[in-house]
Amino acid sequence: MIAEDFNREEVLRFLDRESAVARATQGRMAVLVLELRRVDRLQALLKGPPAAVTMTLVLERIRKVLRTDDRAASINDDEVCIVLPRLAHPTQAILAAVKVLRALDRPIAHEGGTAVLRPCIGIATVPEQGYDPAELLMAGDVARRIAATREEGYHVTQSEDTIESEVYRGMDLDLERAIRANELEVAYAPQVELSTGRPVAAEALVRWRHAQAGDLPADTIVGIAERTGLIGSLTVWALNAVLRHAATMKSAHGTPRFALNISTRILTDGELPTVVDQAMKTWGVDPGTITLEITESSMIGDAERSMAMLTRLKGIGVQLSIDDFGTGYSSLAYLKRFPLDELKIDRLFVAGLLTDNGDRQIVRSVINLAHNFDLRAVAEGVEAPSALEELRRLGCDVAQGFVVSPPLSEKAFRDWWARERPEG
Repeated sequence: MIAEDFNREEVLRFLDRESAVARATQGRMAVLVLELRRVDRLQALLKGPPAAVTMTLVLERIRKVLRTDDRAASINDDEVCIVLPRLAHPTQAILAAVKVLRALDRPIAHEGGTAVLRPCIGIATVPEQGYDPAELLMAGDVARRIAATREEGYHVTQSEDTIESEVYRGMDLDLERAIRANELEVAYAPQVELSTGRPVAAEALVRWRHAQAGDLPADTIVGIAERTGLIGSLTVWALNAVLRHAATMKSAHGTPRFALNISTRILTDGELPTVVDQAMKTWGVDPGTITLEITESSMIGDAERSMAMLTRLKGIGVQLSIDDFGTGYSSLAYLKRFPLDELKIDRLFVAGLLTDNGDRQIVRSVINLAHNFDLRAVAEGVEAPSALEELRRLGCDVAQGFVVSPPLSEKAFRDWWARERPEG
């Protein structure tokens, strides 16, 4: 049955009442905070009042997958509050979140056009997060920001989440300013060809020297950008920075390949291939010298959509790599269909190469799998000369890690490249 329509005030009153019931009966309930990412693009396509039309279409789908006792309503232009009362088990909240995400996965069509939403859901549960309605909404909102960085699209509030949120509170404004002021930097992790020992490529890593927090690594910067909607701006900045550096390294020493990680959050952005193509032309860089790294799980979440996106990117001429391979669920069918050039072995398996037989067998299998599909096998996180030698013996093509070189500034990488590859 379809849940009834409720407005914001009615849902908040319902939350107050049901939290009091849960406290009195020691019952369970959950609050879901749903963010509709990319709502601005949907609104640009639809006719009529943007917020009203958007929420009408979204809430119609949400209410079809909820129980009749559940309540859902918009709490602002791009967020929905869902209250799930009287749960028998906390996993019911996760099940509801998955159903809602699936309901919004299909493109939303209107006479003005179609668009794909990328929602994320934060989950706060009773009694784990207490009974106070305001605190439940706050916990759900913190979880919602974390969910924006997760492949599955949802996150259940944990005790440490509030601490993490406080540490990075306000950094979104700092990051936005840093991107606009060109205050970020790019470091390069060199890669060598194992059969010859010659440098062949480098992975680009964004760095940010924050006034209060100090030097922040790429994972932290990307996490902040994904949670605050800045990942598109960050990706465009990083792409142009890498291409600017690549354009200046055409010399007798040969041109390195540069690898750049593409966030899951923009992989479904239909404008990505156009942005990449235009940037290549602007800087005059051969697309074949650029490798875009995409995580394994992001590709298989929606195989058909990923196929279409990767095909468009491949049409530009760039190389494509599956990053952290071995940690997801790719099948041979995916590897056969996707237009790939490289498999990048996850560092967790590389770390156990010499001490764990299971890890060693995984590394060997990935290398053989890559070669069977005419792909390049790259190992990351190589720390010891003995591991480098074992990878060479197993037939791995390329390696990166501290045994090759720690990440270098742009100038230091330029000097390293000239020194390590003088013959061109």
